Amino acid sequence: MWIYHKEVLKSRTVVTKLNNPLSVGKEFATIQKQDFCNGNFVGFEHKWALLTNVVVLPDRGYGRSGGEDISEVLNQSEDDEYYKLQKGYFTLKCLTGSINYQFNKVSHLHKWLNAMDLIESSYGSERYAELCTIVVQRYEYANLYHTMTDFYNVFLLLEMFNIKSEHVRILLLDGHPHGALDTTWGKLYNGYIRASDIKQPTLFPCMMWATVGYDSPLNQHQVTHVPKLEEFRRFFLRQHGLAINDRINCNNLTVLFLWRRDYLAHPRNPSGTVSRKIRNEEELIAAAKQHFSKHTILDVQLDLLDMTDQLIMVSQTDILIGMHGAGLSHTLFLPQHAGLIELYPTYWSQSNVHFKSMARWRSLHYLSWQNMDSTKELENKYTIVDVNSVKTLLDDMAHKLC
Repeated sequence: MWIYHKEVLKSRTVVTKLNNPLSVGKEFATIQKQDFCNGNFVGFEHKWALLTNVVVLPDRGYGRSGGEDISEVLNQSEDDEYYKLQKGYFTLKCLTGSINYQFNKVSHLHKWLNAMDLIESSYGSERYAELCTIVVQRYEYANLYHTMTDFYNVFLLLEMFNIKSEHVRILLLDGHPHGALDTTWGKLYNGYIRASDIKQPTLFPCMMWATVGYDSPLNQHQVTHVPKLEEFRRFFLRQHGLAINDRINCNNLTVLFLWRRDYLAHPRNPSGTVSRKIRNEEELIAAAKQHFSKHTILDVQLDLLDMTDQLIMVSQTDILIGMHGAGLSHTLFLPQHAGLIELYPTYWSQSNVHFKSMARWRSLHYLSWQNMDSTKELENKYTIVDVNSVKTLLDDMAHKLC
């Protein structure tokens, strides 16, 4: 039964709200592409694809339904959460009879292409998808950093083809249980469905296969530029009802400490234990408030807040400070003048530059610190962070900003 965000498919002919055929914008004109089947399949950069009038046959795919409460699937195998597709799951009219195209090795799209059945005449399907559908298979779905690569990849497709977000719905082609980040898909785009929601053969007049998250520009830390990053920031905030505020008040800077604490995020970590935690949180906050008495010092465990409340805090932050971890993905939404202070325990290499790269791409200020005193590393992945070092870092960052 199609209810709420699942009311996507109607038993009638569809008039799509998109230009047909979709064309790549001028600024993306140099992107390599190959088309097959009279344009019904177009591959781009060996990373993503555009399909026209493709039919999904749900009985040719199987896997977990997805969306379950984590408590119902504790210790579930990760492999169970990925759909297995048989030939014909995707069915496409193709008079030329073949698609000779290779996706990158890191991508699962070659498996999807292997599950494509090419037929000479159109498949007779009574059900249609009214909106352009972008298909995403998620990995590490409970991790903000890896999910952010998926959010960004889909946004880049919208920019590339000049599609409005309200004209797009997401198809999650996986069987992951419910995660805290699921609802954000519905905020950013016109809702989402899971593969298990498709009960009958369904025609998708416009479908895109999104780039795998591991192949995202956000995951290419050595590159000097990531396209449309500021546009992505504005889009993400706007979709959550927030305006851009890039003004700085050097007489009252806002400093936000992000804490990593144990929490249950996915079935394969039933204890909820995480690493890179800070033992002396209260001491750091007290010292920062005393040392930076004219400024606003805040602290938060972000995963306790919904995404809108997270963004409200981050978008008004001048200095973000925290242990290396997925929460620092919010570097993407800091004001344009802001700075990031990244902390590392002894056992975690500073060669992990995920968030340093984000700061560099956005021309934000960046400082880092690593504990070099092994006696400050405690059981259960706790670290005692040196208070004087944090004071110095805050002073140095404030000087950079003001």
